[in-house]
Amino acid sequence: MKFNKKPTSLEEQVALLKSRGVTIDNDSATQVLLQVNYYRFCGYGLYFEEFDDDGNRLDKFLPGTSFNRILGLYRWDERLKTLLQKYLSRFEIMFRSVLNYVLVTETQNPFWFLDEELFTNSIDLSNLNQECVDALERAIDNNELSAVHFKAAYTESDVPPCWILSEYLSFGKWSKVFGALKYQSHVKKVASALKAPPNDVVSWVRSLVILRNRCAHHGRLWGYRFKIRPSRTPAMHRLQLGNDSVGALIFILHDLLSTDVPAQKEMTAAFNELILACPEDFENALGLPKGFKF
Repeated sequence: MKFNKKPTSLEEQVALLKSRGVTIDNDSATQVLLQVNYYRFCGYGLYFEEFDDDGNRLDKFLPGTSFNRILGLYRWDERLKTLLQKYLSRFEIMFRSVLNYVLVTETQNPFWFLDEELFTNSIDLSNLNQECVDALERAIDNNELSAVHFKAAYTESDVPPCWILSEYLSFGKWSKVFGALKYQSHVKKVASALKAPPNDVVSWVRSLVILRNRCAHHGRLWGYRFKIRPSRTPAMHRLQLGNDSVGALIFILHDLLSTDVPAQKEMTAAFNELILACPEDFENALGLPKGFKF
């Protein structure tokens, strides 16, 4: 089908929401839609829409739906993303450090990440080598001192050792490297250092990369379902955490912070306070049991 919709003005967008049953007594509604984007705003409005028995949208909102109520949910979701980004950063740095420390001490090879003997064929090491070169060049362009010093001191090397590269290669790339490790003994040692279940740690790390990217790019968490699903532990089964929900990933992140006790305590207090302030019933939207708190 050819796309032929015409753009609408802010005033027309407000009128459309009103025609579908949204109460609007917010004088700054047009300004909110200009700043937020109508489609982003309506992503949160989905929670308040009516659907038929087959799950089709009826283009109308439930009685009692107001513009401010949708906006309140949007603002709460912003706070959730901000909270998660803080602790995802703590875990990301810890993971990159632990992975490289374990593998470099096990192999005594500063360039272990390019040793084909350590990996399954699920990773393209020639491509990884180029990504490492590119990461170093970006760091030099950004005037990162360790990268600048390395390049000046070792002019014939395009790839730095893992303890430098750890800072410049992305969380997602290190996650893929980790997931391609051939020897379970290496995976178990990383899991042990992270106090993570060895059979779940690879999928857990990968899922947190997805969560981190969604938060960093301002994606909606409320009601979102993830395609990449982490494995579940017995504790997650007992809580009936669906592994496609943000609730499962919140649980995983909290669990993986157990080696950083201050961070885990901070997250516990901050999340429990935030969930109490949730303006709507969160169980289905977040995939958490009723009354959940850490």
